[in-house]
Amino acid sequence: MRDPLALGPSDDVLRVRGHVLLPDVAIPRSWAQLARLEEFDGEMVVTAWQGTASEDLDSLAEGPPMCCIAVFLQGKASMALDGGPPLAAGPGTAVLQTAERPVRGRFRMAGGQAVRLVDIRYTPAGLLRAGGKPLAALHGDFFQDCSVPSSGSLMAGFPAPAALLRLADDILQCAYADPVIRRLYIRAKALEALAVVLQAVDEQPGPAIGPRERRQLGQARRLIEERFGEQWSVASLARAVGLGEKKLKAGFRALVGRSVHAYLREVRLEAAASLLAAGHSVTQAALAAGFSNLSHFSKSFREAKGVPPSAWAQRAPGQRRIAAPAPR
Repeated sequence: MRDPLALGPSDDVLRVRGHVLLPDVAIPRSWAQLARLEEFDGEMVVTAWQGTASEDLDSLAEGPPMCCIAVFLQGKASMALDGGPPLAAGPGTAVLQTAERPVRGRFRMAGGQAVRLVDIRYTPAGLLRAGGKPLAALHGDFFQDCSVPSSGSLMAGFPAPAALLRLADDILQCAYADPVIRRLYIRAKALEALAVVLQAVDEQPGPAIGPRERRQLGQARRLIEERFGEQWSVASLARAVGLGEKKLKAGFRALVGRSVHAYLREVRLEAAASLLAAGHSVTQAALAAGFSNLSHFSKSFREAKGVPPSAWAQRAPGQRRIAAPAPR
């Protein structure tokens, strides 16, 4: 498999371009040499950074749609999305970043410091296939929230749970020489890290909503996530969970951070992207995800992903056909 962090004999910097999960960026050689990267089916990348670089790292780059979990064991960094405030990360910090479409940002780390950092990235389709939530479902009241909602991007820092710190340390210390065993081990640790982060996000304190109403809103969100192909309206969703329309709209926005319609659209687009990546046609993916108008689907998909659905399907690596859910 091609190593996107490979350096030529005369390169002073590493240049990454057009990778499905890595930003278009140039990295100084002393930093690139700290990294060990593992790719999994073009849907997940795990990079372990360990050592001391001789120079500062200051990268301004555009990254693709993805979900990233970064865990800092040693080293301090500053990062920011375009239009957002800076986030300071240090030892014991976890950073969760999601992007629904390409977004630019800046990342800085001073040279001369010991660095132990694990970076786990999923494509939106890979996140769903791994059993994670759609990007639009990730929310919470974080220790440092430096998100830019207008660009469809979340970036937040919080104290890493002990289990997450242990998993990052396990990845950094992986001593398996056999490549098959190593990849199996790191994949397992990365999936466990995803589960720990999703649990931590769910446990973040929410808005002042009563227990019964919170359960009803949670049920509404699950209905959208599990039955996205149905033609939901606010009225039909409110009836399904036994909640008034006004309470559903207000509570859903407070709890999920999106309107009902915006969340349904985002979940459908993630499902369509997953189906396209699995080899289904644009028409099949659109209908299965709940879009009845192909022109509207193509426009919405391009706005969210930066490319038309046909291009997404063509560039999706490791295609394999799965049964598409029947449109309802």
